[in-house]
Amino acid sequence: MPKSGRYAKCFDPYLRYAISTRFENFEFFGNGKFRLFFLVEFKEAAQPEKFADEMKMAGSPVVFGPAKDDTRYATVHAGISAVLNSHALRVWDKHVSKVELSLPLKASSRTRTFLPRIYADRWDEGEQPPGSLLIGVMDDGCPFAAAHFLKGPVGAGVITRVRSIWDQTQNKQPVPVDDINDKACLFGFVPPDFLYGLEFSRDFKVPIGAPRQMGLDEWIRLHSTAGLIDEDGCYADARFKNLAPRQSHGGHVTDVFAGRVPTSSRVGPSQPGQDRRDPPSWKIGTDPACKADLVFVQFPDNCIRDATGVWLKAYVVDGIRFILSHAHPTKTKKVVINLSYGPTTGPHDGTAELEAAMTALTAEFNGTTNKPKLEIVLAAGNAYLSEGHVVFGRNTTTQPDYVEWTWRVPPDNTSLCFAEIWMKENEANGVTVTLTSPGGARSSSTAGPTAPPYGDPLPPYTGAYAPLVWGTNTVWLLAIEPTIAASGLIPEHGDWTIRVDGMGVSAEVHAYVARSDPNMGVRTGARRSYFVDPKWEQTRSAEATCKYIDGEFDKRGSLIHRNGTLNGLATADVSGVYVAGGYILTNGRKSPYSSAGPARGGARLGPDYALPCDESYALGGIRAGGNRSGAVFRLRGTSAAAPQLARWVSSTAIPLPTDIPATPSETEKRGRGNLKPP
Repeated sequence: MPKSGRYAKCFDPYLRYAISTRFENFEFFGNGKFRLFFLVEFKEAAQPEKFADEMKMAGSPVVFGPAKDDTRYATVHAGISAVLNSHALRVWDKHVSKVELSLPLKASSRTRTFLPRIYADRWDEGEQPPGSLLIGVMDDGCPFAAAHFLKGPVGAGVITRVRSIWDQTQNKQPVPVDDINDKACLFGFVPPDFLYGLEFSRDFKVPIGAPRQMGLDEWIRLHSTAGLIDEDGCYADARFKNLAPRQSHGGHVTDVFAGRVPTSSRVGPSQPGQDRRDPPSWKIGTDPACKADLVFVQFPDNCIRDATGVWLKAYVVDGIRFILSHAHPTKTKKVVINLSYGPTTGPHDGTAELEAAMTALTAEFNGTTNKPKLEIVLAAGNAYLSEGHVVFGRNTTTQPDYVEWTWRVPPDNTSLCFAEIWMKENEANGVTVTLTSPGGARSSSTAGPTAPPYGDPLPPYTGAYAPLVWGTNTVWLLAIEPTIAASGLIPEHGDWTIRVDGMGVSAEVHAYVARSDPNMGVRTGARRSYFVDPKWEQTRSAEATCKYIDGEFDKRGSLIHRNGTLNGLATADVSGVYVAGGYILTNGRKSPYSSAGPARGGARLGPDYALPCDESYALGGIRAGGNRSGAVFRLRGTSAAAPQLARWVSSTAIPLPTDIPATPSETEKRGRGNLKPP
């Protein structure tokens, strides 16, 4: 293993952490030669081939994911030697601006034969031609046989609107099955261009493979009798474990975005002069989204178990390119993609590598030169009340040149806890970050994680890591091992102290906690860690609990800031990328959890719009479809706001907002104002 400091300059903090910990807390991509997965930003768009040749000469070959665009961003598979070999490190720095690790936390294994870099145009593979609008969803759970995603009668003519599913789970295998004529078939195939997972197409113009491939439509018919679909058997036989429950995050989001019954028909009347307490109309929609074909990217099971979102980068870029491969170059005019996931960490100034990649893709696919117009909709996030954002600015020389606060880590937590501290590079000279455990063991960014001279030693990988210049910023990564009781040492839980020393005048610190509480439908035993300002708690909290204004308790004077909590992928303010916050239908106020701006440095003031996330304070969430026909449930969060905005984006025009903010504070929370449900 390399010593501390033996990294390429372009390696991101998590890759450096993974190398220093021998990848102990990360799940490798596979068991074979290529075990690592990256999102890479090249210095020039033409450099990937030179990079690949020189990495091969250095003894560390790499394999690229497919790309038909001309951006500088690529997904890359590599072996471990690619980040340890000193010759390879020089190649990274020669050609690459940034490389970010895209592996989930926790460990398992996978073996896969890798294919050459090709790009498949999928728009011409099916029997049904693509339309002018293509909808894409990247999420968890796609109930393709549910009634709200079907067109045509059940039976010989049944057709699902789901044109294709790409399940990115690495350990998924095709399902052997006999067709209606007892001929051997396979359900699911390895994508010819992407290097992992299984693809499930709706139908095939020309049969592929030996044995023959079965499409989604034929699979549904195989599980249909007398006009009824056995949805339980349909999903169980396909080994879609995430569709075994009656509800899923992806099923709800996809129904809100593209279901036959829009959100406006699922809530009480909301027009002026109407009584919203009346029942919903359940009226079938007529907008383009309720009829369009959709492509679904299923995130890997092991990634869904990791709530930090560290893994999102390369999987999302590959997912966007997979969806675009279904767009006809001349017939498909618009591609709208919804992503209701995101991290709470990152620079929060619009410069995260995945943000930059999405910006580049929307700029290239702009509706001209035989390319569809690509638009991406993101959720603002649910971190407003999560106590996960610290801000401190040193304005005068009379203030101390340090700041400290508490990082509260729960006991019996199964997840690795991360926090990030960000400063502008020109303000970070001479700054030191120290992490002190509840028992007094200290780790500084200058010395790195070390064991204390007394008592039980710290876990070797818990502590503050050396700073890294990342773009125009400097970032410090802090890590605390899981506090679950296990053999040997049990890491400390409780109140850890974070201290930042050596700040100059006008310097500003932002800190973010990585989310660790489980995603929907996942049970991991992980619990949320969060920040505490102990001085404010002792001197101001009692007074603050007596002040309740516009649905919020007073938080003034605290280091913990609710503003600036936007999803770490939703801080760039660029054309083609939209961000949706949430509001309550009864009074138009922001939903209590909905994250607000501004982005760090003011790149984005707040979400673009707010969409309904709750019907009232007592009736939280928005109702939409589950994993079975006729089943509905309420999902609470901006995950339900994003697909509503995506549905408006899919229409001819976004309507004029209501309750337009009159103050900067309200703009940071609700953007341009509230949009009625589509």
